[in-house]
Amino acid sequence: MSDVYVTLSGNVTDEPRQYRFSDGSRVTSIRVAVNRRVLDPQTNTWQTKDTTFYTVRCYRGLADHVHQSIRKGQPVLVYGKLRIKQFERDGEPRFWAEVEASSVGHDLKWGIATFEKPARALAPAEPNDEERRAMEDATREWELIDGRGSRAPGTGAEDGPDPGRSAGPAVGAAGEADIGGAEDAEPMAA
Repeated sequence: MSDVYVTLSGNVTDEPRQYRFSDGSRVTSIRVAVNRRVLDPQTNTWQTKDTTFYTVRCYRGLADHVHQSIRKGQPVLVYGKLRIKQFERDGEPRFWAEVEASSVGHDLKWGIATFEKPARALAPAEPNDEERRAMEDATREWELIDGRGSRAPGTGAEDGPDPGRSAGPAVGAAGEADIGGAEDAEPMAA
């Protein structure tokens, strides 16, 4: 079966999270909300419809560039392989969409940006399956939160995030996360 490539245009909903694995490789994850805007002919106003959330994984050099360049709330364009992931919650299968990004950039339809070419270094290999699963688990709460930052219905916290509970892995000021599940994975130094 061949890969399905998609292009997304949307907004980043959370600060990027970067993970470092035992072999020195890095992965940056961002969450992107994509919606459709339609003109309501009766009120002559634009309405937001059908918001879909995607977890976007960036590897190697792209991981570093996204971590340094992209921030929550910014409009982005993402091109990459679509992956549909499955997990089980309360005995029911659940699905979420993930994109393995080939390219990520700011959507210049909404603003301006500057470009800086960094010095290049050799990139280590991708993380192994265990490290990848731990990283996916660390961002799984994104799939359980609706677009307003509240827990989605049926997740046990419909009234919003529990103020006494962490919303996910510890995230430092620069957006690094400790994935906790992989013994050798460490958060990136600021």
